[in-house]
Parts: sequence; C-alpha cells; structure tokens
Amino acid sequence: MKYDVVGLGTVVVDHLVLLAQHPPQDAKTNIISDAYQVGGPVPTAQVLLSRLGKQCAFIGSWGDDQYGPLIAQDLTAENLDLEASRLLTGTRSGYAQVWIDEQAGTRTIACYRPEHWLQPEDLDLEVIHQARLVHLDGWPQETCLYTAQVAREAGVTVCLDAGSLKPGMETLIPYLNVMNCPRRFLSEYLQTDDVLAGGMALLEQGPELVTVTDGVRGAWLFSREGCLHCAALPVLSLDTTGAGDVFSGALLYGLLEAWPLEWVLKFACVTAALKCERLGNRDALPTLAEIEVVLQTRELNLSRLG
Repeated sequence: MKYDVVGLGTVVVDHLVLLAQHPPQDAKTNIISDAYQVGGPVPTAQVLLSRLGKQCAFIGSWGDDQYGPLIAQDLTAENLDLEASRLLTGTRSGYAQVWIDEQAGTRTIACYRPEHWLQPEDLDLEVIHQARLVHLDGWPQETCLYTAQVAREAGVTVCLDAGSLKPGMETLIPYLNVMNCPRRFLSEYLQTDDVLAGGMALLEQGPELVTVTDGVRGAWLFSREGCLHCAALPVLSLDTTGAGDVFSGALLYGLLEAWPLEWVLKFACVTAALKCERLGNRDALPTLAEIEVVLQTRELNLSRLG
C-alpha cells in the first residue's frame, strides 16, 4: 500500500482568539493573543499521523480566497499528499473563529462550512485503493458515502470521526469498520445518554470498533470482545479545540500498529489530553516521545465493563 491513511473531509482555517474569559452578551473584552491555523477533523488527525511517521493523503477542496493558499501550503508542509485535492475557483474556503476561555479552558466556535465540495465523480479512486485506512468526517454526504463504499469493496478499512450528527449517518454507518464519536452524538443520533447502551447500539449497526469520548470523564471502546473504559488523564487544560480530532488520529495510529485494544485506548486518551495542555492543534500536538513518557510513568485507570 502507498498510503497508511487517506482522508476525506472538511478543511478550515481556524482563527484562534484567546480571552481571559468570555464576555457577557453585548459587551467587549480584550484579546490576549490570536493566531491562524489549518484545522478540520480529518486534516488534524492526519497531521498527527504524519508527524508520527505515517504516510497520508488528503482528499478535500478549498477556495481561491485569501485562505486557500494557507491551507495548501500548510498541509503540504506537514507532508500530506494533496494530489487528489482541488482548489475550486469562485468559492470560499472553510473558516472558523474559535474563542478560547483561558480561565475555564473551554472554547466556543462559529464556523463557515464550505458550500462547494468535491463530488463523487471528482474522486481519484486509485488513491483510495492504495490506502490501508480511509478516514472520514461525514462531509460531504454523497462523496463520503461513495468513498466508504469504494473502500469497503477494495478491502480498505473505513473509519469515521462523527463529531456531530450529519445528514446520512444511518446510511453511512453500516459501511464503517471503526467509528469515533463524542458522547453528545449518542443523544443526537440515538436519543440516549446511556453510554453503554449507545455504544453497543452503534456496534450493532455495522462497525467492528466504536469509541465514545466524554472529556474529563474519559473514553469508552466497544468491540466484539466487550467494552473498555479509560479514565481521563488529569491535565491543566488550556484549549480543548481539536481534542476529538487528535483522539481519532491517535486511535488510528494504534490500530495501524496492531496494538492490543487496551493499549490503543490508553494511547488515544493520553495523546488527546496532552494536546489540551497547549493552545491550538499544531504546536499543541505531542510527540511520540512525550506520549510514551506519560504512558510509562502515569497510572491510567482502565476497566472492562459489561
């Protein structure tokens, strides 16, 4: 295989704005600092994977506005293959403002999701056939479903980071091998807040592996072998932006390495937690050495449920 992971999904430019705390409505506050970064669930996961030594190709699109060149330059600098991506003339790139509350360690996001996407007929199917894993975020709906179908037919593992409920989930999920979602997705999609029931329900819809993340309450992993829960690593959280994306990337790394599921879950939890100690999703990405030190020196509470 030429690529470890081929990703398809949203790419945006994030404008990170650090505030002492969120101002009340119709009020002003001073900005501590601000910065621009390239984000999106799939690109962020792939940048982590690339830095950890995996070969990645990204399939996506951006506009010919002021943000388009930034996206292309950034992803190229991170060694992502962009041959299957496109610049769509006359369109706007994805953009998001991320207000980070330094005191609370939370973030509020207002985003412009692109209105123009690559269509199924635009895909280079050979790139998909050369992947060990295909990583998706659910956008764009038709192209995402088609990619999953092509990948499964070719024997390629299909993974989804379902950050939020998107159209067509009920059609896409049966084609998945691996699915990651935050706990709120269970309420949105299954109308349940019961993690154990929700995780098992997703598993029954097709995936072989399902993970559910829940911030400071840790993460769950569901498979045919049962359910595992890993408690969150206590950290001083500065910025949770991209934590779920990083968790997904670390999860895929562990699966590519064919580790036992207990170790895969611990690795993903630690990687996401370390990211939260720093601002953004690039400078914040931990190195493999940093992750390994924590795994070797910090005790993580891992339990088997059900």
